[in-house]
Amino acid sequence: MREYQTGVREERVLSKVVCNGCGREIPLRGADYFHAEKTWGYFSEQDGRQDAFDLCEECYRKMTEGFRIKIEEK
Repeated sequence: MREYQTGVREERVLSKVVCNGCGREIPLRGADYFHAEKTWGYFSEQDGRQDAFDLCEECYRKMTEGFRIKIEEK
């Protein structure tokens, strides 16, 4: 026999994405975007810092066009 308890479980549900580059809202459906997360390690000037950001396709393109070493397409 199984017994269950009913509990309240808090879930995080994505409701909005805003581009960190231009500030525009990115539609959750029908659009794609770039998401990055970084936790800085020991011996860096950012030791322990956690960064995350989102870019729309236009801002991602602008950022990557400035790279000295171009990204390889796979």
